[in-house]
Amino acid sequence: MIEFEPTPNPDAINVRPGRVLSAGSPQEYKGAPANAGDPLAAALLKIDGVARVMIGRDWFSVIRESADFPWADLKADIAFALADVSEQTSQLETTDQAGKTTDDRHAHFSDLELEIDQVLERWVRPLLEADGGRAVLERFDPEEGAAWVRMEGACGGCPSSSLTLNRLIEQTVRKWVPEVRRVRAVTGEVRPVGDAKARFRDWIAGKWGTV
Repeated sequence: MIEFEPTPNPDAINVRPGRVLSAGSPQEYKGAPANAGDPLAAALLKIDGVARVMIGRDWFSVIRESADFPWADLKADIAFALADVSEQTSQLETTDQAGKTTDDRHAHFSDLELEIDQVLERWVRPLLEADGGRAVLERFDPEEGAAWVRMEGACGGCPSSSLTLNRLIEQTVRKWVPEVRRVRAVTGEVRPVGDAKARFRDWIAGKWGTV
Protein backbone atom coordinates (compact mmCIF):
# COMPACT_ATOMS: atom_id res chain seq x y z
CA MET A 1 0.00 0.00 0.00
CA ILE A 2 1.34 3.41 -1.00
CA GLU A 3 1.28 6.10 1.67
CA PHE A 4 1.70 9.81 0.94
CA GLU A 5 3.00 11.97 3.79
CA PRO A 6 3.18 15.79 3.86
CA THR A 7 6.53 17.42 4.69
CA PRO A 8 7.48 20.85 6.10
CA ASN A 9 8.18 21.87 2.50
CA PRO A 10 4.84 22.57 0.73
CA ASP A 11 6.44 21.68 -2.61
CA ALA A 12 7.62 18.25 -1.45
CA ILE A 13 5.83 15.06 -0.51
CA ASN A 14 7.17 11.88 1.07
CA VAL A 15 6.05 8.53 -0.33
CA ARG A 16 6.26 5.14 1.39
CA PRO A 17 5.70 2.36 -1.16
CA GLY A 18 5.63 -0.46 1.38
CA ARG A 19 8.79 -2.14 0.12
CA VAL A 20 12.56 -1.72 0.13
CA LEU A 21 13.95 0.42 -2.69
CA SER A 22 17.63 0.75 -1.81
CA ALA A 23 20.24 -0.72 0.51
CA GLY A 24 22.49 2.34 0.20
CA SER A 25 22.33 5.93 1.36
CA PRO A 26 19.48 8.12 0.06
CA GLN A 27 20.29 9.67 -3.32
CA GLU A 28 18.86 12.72 -5.05
CA TYR A 29 18.07 12.81 -8.78
CA LYS A 30 17.19 15.71 -11.06
CA GLY A 31 17.52 16.76 -14.67
CA ALA A 32 16.92 14.59 -17.72
CA PRO A 33 15.25 11.25 -16.86
CA ALA A 34 17.65 9.41 -19.17
CA ASN A 35 20.55 10.51 -16.97
CA ALA A 36 18.95 9.55 -13.66
CA GLY A 37 20.75 6.22 -13.39
CA ASP A 38 17.80 4.67 -11.55
CA PRO A 39 14.60 3.30 -13.13
CA LEU A 40 12.24 4.66 -10.48
CA ALA A 41 13.87 8.09 -10.48
CA ALA A 42 13.72 8.19 -14.28
CA ALA A 43 10.02 7.30 -14.27
CA LEU A 44 9.21 9.95 -11.67
CA LEU A 45 11.22 12.67 -13.44
CA LYS A 46 9.17 12.06 -16.58
CA ILE A 47 6.07 13.32 -14.77
CA ASP A 48 5.14 16.85 -15.79
CA GLY A 49 5.75 19.13 -12.82
CA VAL A 50 8.31 16.96 -10.98
CA ALA A 51 11.60 18.81 -10.45
CA ARG A 52 13.61 16.50 -8.18
CA VAL A 53 13.42 13.07 -6.57
CA MET A 54 15.20 11.54 -3.59
CA ILE A 55 15.15 7.76 -3.06
CA GLY A 56 15.87 6.22 0.35
CA ARG A 57 15.73 2.72 1.74
CA ASP A 58 11.96 2.31 1.93
CA TRP A 59 10.75 5.78 0.96
CA PHE A 60 11.18 8.43 -1.68
CA SER A 61 10.38 12.12 -1.81
CA VAL A 62 9.10 14.05 -4.80
CA ILE A 63 9.69 17.79 -5.16
CA ARG A 64 7.39 19.59 -7.57
CA GLU A 65 8.31 22.62 -9.68
CA SER A 66 5.65 24.86 -8.15
CA ALA A 67 2.15 25.00 -6.70
CA ASP A 68 0.84 25.18 -10.28
CA PHE A 69 0.98 21.38 -10.22
CA PRO A 70 -1.60 20.20 -7.65
CA TRP A 71 -0.65 17.24 -5.47
CA ALA A 72 -4.02 15.68 -6.19
CA ASP A 73 -2.94 15.23 -9.83
CA LEU A 74 0.68 14.35 -9.12
CA LYS A 75 -0.18 11.61 -6.62
CA ALA A 76 -1.96 9.58 -9.29
CA ASP A 77 0.97 9.93 -11.70
CA ILE A 78 3.41 8.96 -8.94
CA ALA A 79 1.42 5.84 -8.12
CA PHE A 80 1.31 4.81 -11.80
CA ALA A 81 5.06 5.39 -12.20
CA LEU A 82 5.79 3.26 -9.14
CA ALA A 83 3.59 0.45 -10.44
CA ASP A 84 5.38 0.47 -13.81
CA VAL A 85 8.83 -0.03 -12.32
CA SER A 86 10.05 -3.53 -11.57
CA GLU A 87 10.91 -4.04 -7.90
CA GLN A 88 13.89 -6.27 -8.60
CA THR A 89 15.44 -3.93 -11.17
CA SER A 90 14.85 -0.90 -8.95
CA GLN A 91 16.55 -2.51 -5.94
CA LEU A 92 19.66 -3.70 -7.80
CA GLU A 93 20.37 -0.52 -9.74
CA THR A 94 19.59 1.84 -6.85
CA THR A 95 21.89 -0.08 -4.50
CA ASP A 96 24.74 0.00 -7.02
CA GLN A 97 24.36 3.72 -7.67
CA ALA A 98 24.14 4.59 -3.97
CA GLY A 99 27.17 2.54 -3.05
CA LYS A 100 29.40 4.09 -5.71
CA THR A 101 28.38 7.62 -4.79
CA THR A 102 29.05 7.13 -1.08
CA ASP A 103 32.42 5.44 -1.64
CA ASP A 104 33.60 8.12 -4.07
CA ARG A 105 32.77 10.91 -1.63
CA HIS A 106 34.35 9.24 1.40
CA ALA A 107 37.51 8.41 -0.52
CA HIS A 108 38.36 12.12 -0.61
CA PHE A 109 37.41 12.90 3.00
CA SER A 110 39.97 13.74 5.66
CA ASP A 111 39.72 12.00 9.05
CA LEU A 112 37.92 15.04 10.45
CA GLU A 113 35.45 15.08 7.57
CA LEU A 114 34.74 11.41 8.14
CA GLU A 115 34.08 12.20 11.81
CA ILE A 116 31.63 14.97 10.87
CA ASP A 117 29.88 12.67 8.41
CA GLN A 118 29.52 9.99 11.08
CA VAL A 119 27.82 12.51 13.38
CA LEU A 120 25.40 13.42 10.59
CA GLU A 121 24.72 9.74 9.92
CA ARG A 122 23.98 8.90 13.55
CA TRP A 123 22.20 11.99 14.90
CA VAL A 124 20.87 14.07 11.98
CA ARG A 125 19.98 12.00 8.92
CA PRO A 126 17.41 9.71 10.62
CA LEU A 127 15.39 12.80 11.62
CA LEU A 128 15.59 14.41 8.18
CA GLU A 129 14.85 11.19 6.30
CA ALA A 130 11.58 10.87 8.20
CA ASP A 131 10.49 13.97 6.27
CA GLY A 132 11.99 12.86 2.95
CA GLY A 133 15.19 14.90 3.15
CA ARG A 134 18.89 14.50 3.75
CA ALA A 135 21.97 16.47 4.78
CA VAL A 136 25.15 15.70 2.82
CA LEU A 137 28.58 16.88 3.93
CA GLU A 138 30.50 18.31 0.98
CA ARG A 139 33.67 19.54 2.69
CA PHE A 140 35.22 21.05 5.81
CA ASP A 141 37.10 24.35 5.64
CA PRO A 142 39.72 24.26 8.46
CA GLU A 143 40.62 27.95 8.13
CA GLU A 144 37.03 29.05 8.69
CA GLY A 145 36.10 26.11 10.87
CA ALA A 146 33.07 25.63 8.63
CA ALA A 147 31.41 22.41 7.57
CA TRP A 148 29.65 22.88 4.22
CA VAL A 149 26.45 20.84 4.02
CA ARG A 150 24.06 20.33 1.12
CA MET A 151 20.35 19.95 1.93
CA GLU A 152 18.71 17.47 -0.45
CA GLY A 153 15.32 15.93 -1.09
CA ALA A 154 12.40 17.59 0.66
CA CYS A 155 14.87 19.69 2.67
CA GLY A 156 16.24 21.36 -0.45
CA GLY A 157 14.40 24.63 -0.93
CA CYS A 158 12.27 24.08 2.17
CA PRO A 159 11.34 27.38 3.92
CA SER A 160 12.48 25.93 7.25
CA SER A 161 15.78 24.48 5.95
CA SER A 162 17.86 27.40 7.28
CA LEU A 163 16.34 26.87 10.72
CA THR A 164 17.11 23.14 10.50
CA LEU A 165 20.67 23.92 9.46
CA ASN A 166 21.26 26.31 12.36
CA ARG A 167 19.38 24.65 15.20
CA LEU A 168 19.64 20.93 14.46
CA ILE A 169 22.71 20.37 12.31
CA GLU A 170 25.08 23.06 13.56
CA GLN A 171 24.37 22.48 17.24
CA THR A 172 24.68 18.71 16.86
CA VAL A 173 27.91 18.76 14.87
CA ARG A 174 29.56 21.35 17.13
CA LYS A 175 28.68 19.25 20.18
CA TRP A 176 30.51 16.18 18.89
CA VAL A 177 33.22 17.78 16.72
CA PRO A 178 34.61 20.89 18.48
CA GLU A 179 36.80 21.77 15.48
CA VAL A 180 33.59 22.81 13.70
CA ARG A 181 32.64 26.39 14.56
CA ARG A 182 29.79 26.79 12.09
CA VAL A 183 27.80 24.90 9.47
CA ARG A 184 27.08 26.56 6.14
CA ALA A 185 24.67 25.62 3.38
CA VAL A 186 25.94 24.66 -0.07
CA THR A 187 23.90 26.08 -2.93
CA GLY A 188 24.16 25.56 -6.67
CA GLU A 189 25.96 22.67 -8.31
CA VAL A 190 28.21 20.34 -6.35
CA ARG A 191 31.87 21.28 -6.66
CA PRO A 192 34.57 18.59 -6.76
CA VAL A 193 35.67 17.66 -3.27
CA GLY A 194 39.33 17.17 -4.21
CA ASP A 195 42.04 15.84 -1.92
CA ALA A 196 41.13 16.87 1.64
CA LYS A 197 44.61 16.19 3.01
CA ALA A 198 46.19 18.34 0.31
CA ARG A 199 43.75 21.16 1.07
CA PHE A 200 44.66 20.93 4.75
CA ARG A 201 48.40 21.06 3.95
CA ASP A 202 47.85 24.12 1.74
CA TRP A 203 46.02 25.84 4.60
CA ILE A 204 48.87 25.05 7.03
CA ALA A 205 51.43 26.33 4.54
CA GLY A 206 49.51 29.54 3.97
CA LYS A 207 49.06 30.20 7.67
CA TRP A 208 52.44 29.19 9.14
CA GLY A 209 54.62 28.46 6.16
CA THR A 210 55.81 25.14 4.80
CA VAL A 211 56.48 22.53 7.47
